[in-house]
Amino acid sequence: MARPWRIQYEGAVYHVMSRGVAQGEIFLFDGDYHRFLEYLEKVVEKFGVEIFAFILMGNHYHLLLRTKEANLSKAIQWLQTSYSVYYNRRHNRIGHLFQGRYKSILVGEENYWQNLSFYIHLNPIRAGIVEKLDDYRWSSYHDYVRIKKVHKWVLRKEVLKGLGESEEESLIKYRELIMEKSGQEKKILEEIRYGLVLGSDKFVNWVEKKFINREVINSELPQQRKLSENEITKRVLDAVIKGFGIEMDRLIKRKRFRQQTGRDVAIYILHSHTGLSNKKIGVIFGVSPTAIGKASIRIKDQMSKDKEFKKKVEEIVNSAFEV
Repeated sequence: MARPWRIQYEGAVYHVMSRGVAQGEIFLFDGDYHRFLEYLEKVVEKFGVEIFAFILMGNHYHLLLRTKEANLSKAIQWLQTSYSVYYNRRHNRIGHLFQGRYKSILVGEENYWQNLSFYIHLNPIRAGIVEKLDDYRWSSYHDYVRIKKVHKWVLRKEVLKGLGESEEESLIKYRELIMEKSGQEKKILEEIRYGLVLGSDKFVNWVEKKFINREVINSELPQQRKLSENEITKRVLDAVIKGFGIEMDRLIKRKRFRQQTGRDVAIYILHSHTGLSNKKIGVIFGVSPTAIGKASIRIKDQMSKDKEFKKKVEEIVNSAFEV
């Protein structure tokens, strides 16, 4: 089984999230939250990680952070291992505490950081735990609305940049803006490409050119490694059907001498974003393996010429592989 694909480099910014195994609790008492925060502070000291925002929920956590070195995996592995050892001893349990490996999204330009901090801090309201963010203790939200920070190691300056002429004005503005985002914060994540990268086209293109081996990423997408080939195919077809408003028969059945854009998009996604072979995709659509490559090329060409079409295809891809 392939391990989830990672990109690591000096100065990289990530949104990191991890859940308890079988979505079980990872924090039971106040002492558990306090201990995790102690380990998080040690990660800052030990690995040079910069924490912009965090939240600890009952069965999962979120971090927005930057690595000074290319060491995200080492830092998060140390954090989760250290806390797991504590938790198992404290609660007299054995076995894994966290569900698989953590999920990480590589984040681009600074204008994305603020919105991600909103998404992270709004978790308790989204979950119906509290009505006011001030009432939830285990979050860096309090570091963004008070002059004196609660957690000295939380870096808020870069996230607050541009919100006001003074620090006090920035804190007031942050409180106003985050409440405006409440209820619509999921839109913040709509621009994530393939479940792995969040940023402008320029940033995504840079990542692809510098780091991505297309064959490797196709085989290691964390969303795909958990699914069977039939499940992957169904997700893609369902997403295309919804995106183009067409029926399954029209999508699957071949019409001679007639170009079918929705059908070509489905072929393109299965060809470019999954580990399915051209032969297997060909069986689904009743065409030869060669035809699969040709359909994929047609869609790539159309995407390069039509930005709106490209955006639509990317939205369908995100929908198909959403976790």
